[in-house]
Amino acid sequence: MESPYVEGVPDWGALYRARGDEVAATRPIFTGDVFTGVELPGSTGKIKARSVLVLQHPCSMRTNGVDLAWKVLVAEVANRKELDEQSWVGGHFNLMPLPGLRPDIASQSQHQAANFDNLYTVAPALLTSRIASLSPFGVNVLLQRWVHYSSRVVVPTHTFHEQTVAFYEEADLIEEWCDEASSEDLQAATQACLNWLRTDRDGSTYQELLKDPQSHSMIRRAMRKALKERNQS
Repeated sequence: MESPYVEGVPDWGALYRARGDEVAATRPIFTGDVFTGVELPGSTGKIKARSVLVLQHPCSMRTNGVDLAWKVLVAEVANRKELDEQSWVGGHFNLMPLPGLRPDIASQSQHQAANFDNLYTVAPALLTSRIASLSPFGVNVLLQRWVHYSSRVVVPTHTFHEQTVAFYEEADLIEEWCDEASSEDLQAATQACLNWLRTDRDGSTYQELLKDPQSHSMIRRAMRKALKERNQS
C-alpha cells in the first residue's frame, strides 16, 4: 500500500488538488471530492449535517458526460487523528485518511478520514458545498485503498493512474473552459466543452486522444485557441 510519506516524512499536500477557497465551483464533480453540510441519517436514524467523499468513477456518475446520476455513492468523512506511516500502509484499510483536509482549522479537526463502512447514495442536489478535491495521486491512493478493502487485492497506484489520467485531464479542461466562459450557464458551458472534445477530427476526437498523456499539452493549446476564437466571435 502507498502513502504520502516520503522517506518517513509526511507530505499531506500531495493528496490534494485544492482545499477550502482554492476549490473551483466550475470543476465537474470527481472521484475523491469532499463535500460538507450533507444532511444524512446516522446509525440511529438521526439526521444531521455530515461530510462525505465521492467514491464513484466519473463515468459511472454521469450517463451523458454532464448530468449526474440520480444517486451518487459516497463515504462519510469524520474527524480522525493523523496516522503514522506504518499505520497508513499496514492497516486501517477501511479508511481513506485525509490529514490536513481543513488547514483553516487550528484544532485536531483539520485531520479527517473517509470511512468505507459508512456508505450512502445521495442525490446530487445535496452536493453543493465542496471543500476539497484530491490530486491525481490522492485519487489513485483512494482507489487503491477502496479496492483493497473491497477485494483484498493491492493494485499499484500507477495502474489506477493509467486508467484515470484521461478523465482527470478532461475535468481540468472543463474547469478551464467554464472559467473562461464565466458569463454562461455552467451546465451549458460544460456541454459546449464536451461537444468540442467529442468533435470528430480526421477519424478521432480530442476526448479519445486524452488517453495518451503525450497529447495533453497539444489539446490544451487547441482548446485555448478555440476559446479565444469563440470569445471574439
